[in-house]
Amino acid sequence: MAPPRPRLIAPLCESSLAPVQVLGPVLLAALLLTTLGCNKDDCLSGSGPDCVMPSPCSTLEFTCEEGGALVYELQTGGESPVGGIAALAAPGDIVLTNGLVTAVIDAIDHPHYLAPTGGAIIDLGTPGGNDDSVRSIFQAAGLLPHDAFAYTESKLLVEEGVAAVQFHGHLDGHPDLLVNTRYEIRPCEPGIRIRTELINGEPDPLSWGIWDAFYFGNRESLPFTPAPGQGFEHPSFGLTTIPDVIDGSPYMVAAAHTQPGVSYATVACTAMESSGFHSEEISGYGTQGRIVMPGDYEVYERFIAVADGPAVAGAADIALEVRQQLWGEAWSTLEGQVVADGDPRPRLGQPLRASVLISEGTNAMAREERIPWTQVVPDSEGRFSVRVPASRAYVAEVEAYGRVVATSDIPEAEADMDAGVLSIPAVGELVIDATVDDQQEHVLAFVLPADDATEEAVAGAMFGQFEECAPLLGAPYGESPACNRVLVDGPTTFAVPAGSYTIYANAGPFSTLARQSIEVAEGGTAFALLQIERLPGLLPSGTLSADFHVHGSASFDSSIPDHDRVRAFLASELDVIASTDHDVAGDYAEAMTDLAAHERMKLLVGIETTGHILFRLLPELPFPQVVGHWNFWPVVYDPEGPYRGAPWDELAEPGLLFTRMRDAGWPEDSGVIQFNHPIEDLKFGRDLGFASTLQLDATLDLPETFDGTTQGLFHAQPVGADFRNSDYHAQEVMNGTSNSSHQSYRALWFYLLNQGVLRSGTANSDSHSLLDNVLGTPRTLVWTTSTVEDFDEVEFNLAVRDGRMMGTNGPVIQISTTDTSGAVRRPSLTAFTPGVEATLDIRVDAAPWVPVDEVRIVVNGEVVRILSDKLSIPSDPLGSAGTARLDIQIPLDEIVPDGGDAWVVVEAGHALEPNVDLDCNGFPDTGDNNRDGVIDWRDVDGLEEAPEEDCFTTTGPMTEPQAPAGRTSRGALFQAVVPEGYPLAFTNPLLLDRDQDGFEGGGR
Repeated sequence: MAPPRPRLIAPLCESSLAPVQVLGPVLLAALLLTTLGCNKDDCLSGSGPDCVMPSPCSTLEFTCEEGGALVYELQTGGESPVGGIAALAAPGDIVLTNGLVTAVIDAIDHPHYLAPTGGAIIDLGTPGGNDDSVRSIFQAAGLLPHDAFAYTESKLLVEEGVAAVQFHGHLDGHPDLLVNTRYEIRPCEPGIRIRTELINGEPDPLSWGIWDAFYFGNRESLPFTPAPGQGFEHPSFGLTTIPDVIDGSPYMVAAAHTQPGVSYATVACTAMESSGFHSEEISGYGTQGRIVMPGDYEVYERFIAVADGPAVAGAADIALEVRQQLWGEAWSTLEGQVVADGDPRPRLGQPLRASVLISEGTNAMAREERIPWTQVVPDSEGRFSVRVPASRAYVAEVEAYGRVVATSDIPEAEADMDAGVLSIPAVGELVIDATVDDQQEHVLAFVLPADDATEEAVAGAMFGQFEECAPLLGAPYGESPACNRVLVDGPTTFAVPAGSYTIYANAGPFSTLARQSIEVAEGGTAFALLQIERLPGLLPSGTLSADFHVHGSASFDSSIPDHDRVRAFLASELDVIASTDHDVAGDYAEAMTDLAAHERMKLLVGIETTGHILFRLLPELPFPQVVGHWNFWPVVYDPEGPYRGAPWDELAEPGLLFTRMRDAGWPEDSGVIQFNHPIEDLKFGRDLGFASTLQLDATLDLPETFDGTTQGLFHAQPVGADFRNSDYHAQEVMNGTSNSSHQSYRALWFYLLNQGVLRSGTANSDSHSLLDNVLGTPRTLVWTTSTVEDFDEVEFNLAVRDGRMMGTNGPVIQISTTDTSGAVRRPSLTAFTPGVEATLDIRVDAAPWVPVDEVRIVVNGEVVRILSDKLSIPSDPLGSAGTARLDIQIPLDEIVPDGGDAWVVVEAGHALEPNVDLDCNGFPDTGDNNRDGVIDWRDVDGLEEAPEEDCFTTTGPMTEPQAPAGRTSRGALFQAVVPEGYPLAFTNPLLLDRDQDGFEGGGR
């Protein structure tokens, strides 16, 4: 199929377009422009959008026998120009391609993530490679929101042998600080050329640099820089400490380290090196900052190379070729071979099995003095070949499963170099099979060291980054196996370092726990069969289990492939899942169909709006902020929309955000808005929860109308909005497998119930991969008339909005009472008047491997009774008997105070750790971290003496239950499949309207 016809968005002048022959089997049109009196003023003179920027990197040249280049605007119904987990191209975006590389630049009205407008690279890969790993590459002059480039006009440029697009605009909020960027592609070139200009049209001198901001997101690409002590290692920083970590290097590479994957290298054409800062989330890389006088300008030209393969070397080789052409720096070829001694199945060619880091220096030098230049994955025979700067000594280090297992010094040589043969240890092989109720099923298995010696021998971290895993079986956030977790569907074989292991698996929290111990020898094969039984009696009649916060590869911070994500859906045994990717909707359609998942579960297409661009909620506030994260479902999926069916979600208070979602098709009458992780620490200077943004104070009442304070913003209705900021339906009370912030979320939910702000409580995994959180742990049980086979989405969502739910990572709580008519009432947000002799009926059940130490009855936010002595304990935690833990009736008048409205919530699981409120805002913030029995300033990180004020300005961290002793205790069994978690469940409230005049809040 021929590509869409190129179209000049803002024609420069009259032109004639002539197609010529193409590269390979892909028909591309190389567009030649014959100018007829075309205005060629350069853009630095301020001649406006009709100017033409010069071609970047003029001394750089790549040649081939035949080739072509094409620029066009993607049309509705057009073929996707590039595939991969990060692909986001939409009609209206600009495509540059030459048969080797394809780049997509988002249209000006399609901004993504941190960029205030389009004009950023959002897709970059190889045609047909399905390997795009770029989330966004945009331009900025500094660190503040108004330092980002805001483009207002774009036009296609088609010149002899060149295809390009040019953008014009200004710094966001500064119309006299003019910016221009030209993206250009040429035949035969393994990348794209970029020129950016920044002109100071204001009367004052300004301190500037031009940076490309590489938004990696997290859990995806890793930046690599050749500088002393760097490579993959970069110092941590906060927004205020970025200037302290800015450093220079001759190039930067970002590699995805997943399959299929690509690496990207950026090389300056106008300076010997670029400078910047780097992290797993974002890199800023470009010119060194300087003072730019009025009327002066800054120019940054660079080449961004693209190479296939999950290693640094592909792009680094191109970077060294570019530097040789630009600066005359000679490079040499360094070759070598990795061999796995005595291993009948060496598995070379797999990134985790063997990866070679090449650094300038010697083994005798300290690591912080060496200069890492490249990293490569050997081929299936263990051979590798990379480029390195010539005439220097190098050291090669081989990493296997996150541990350095071999090194070699390579002396300086005039010609090409040979690292020789590097021998690495043999590994074993593990074959896992699993059944559920004697049938083959999808299961998530955990492979854990059985003893301290094995743990110490196999613990590793990929390139020293991401999470340490014991053992590291695969990239932590990629496909299965990931870290020490494996998706099993029939006999599943994978490599594992030798050692003693215990393998665990369940079919979600409502099944038995399977365990098997095995020994893996070097070169040997071990087998494990995990037999699991469902415990259907645990699920209350009329319930569906749901997870309303799940991410996949569409999210900027997830790289799990869609098919593995859906396999994890099935392994979780959930009935309903809301796909809530960051800022774009995803429907997993192909994977759901391939795995016949629609027959077993229901997927609700949703979105998590995620604040990126900082703005001031009130003019007098000292810092700009964002409004946290919000989930919406259902969303009408649009495969061609720039956000796949969702609207742009930046620069809006929640009420305006809700309005935009409604206008985009979210159903106001039956859809759900969920307040996600409401109280959280900043991440890259951005609040993850709106309560943290507002710095809510639970010691104060909420103003009913906006009173000019941040507290008053909670109920405020923003200008242009049809909703108040508080018009959401549900709040996460549990988020994440570890429950690390549960007590803060719980305190906020309780505070709002006491204020008469009635919102249902949910429990969700917020899973982004197989590692970070276990999908479906925790989950929400919803009482509904729907079934998977006969699913009524509207009825189900209304049940969620009404709070007919409980949240859990194991225990199941059923509570009820009776109203004045004798009717049975269960948790919901519908208030009622209890009968005179009503009792609170409590039943608690749990799988035998789930410890339940206590049951708490909470009334109006206070624990009024703890039940522990009446709880039964199963005799065999690995068996199927003993699921019933408690069945009791308590008169309501024994636990509910006289007078006023009241609400009742019941919790079950592990005892909550003591945590107190040291900053006097009503929310717990600090626990007994030194375990001395007293919570005071000595428990606060960063405090060396007692503060003078009673209310602390520095607090935390919170304390969670201590790790269970040993590897076989009941707590250890639980944490084997609920990592770092502790048993916890809660009900939604029973709302007691005692005086029959409507529920006004607890104690009111």
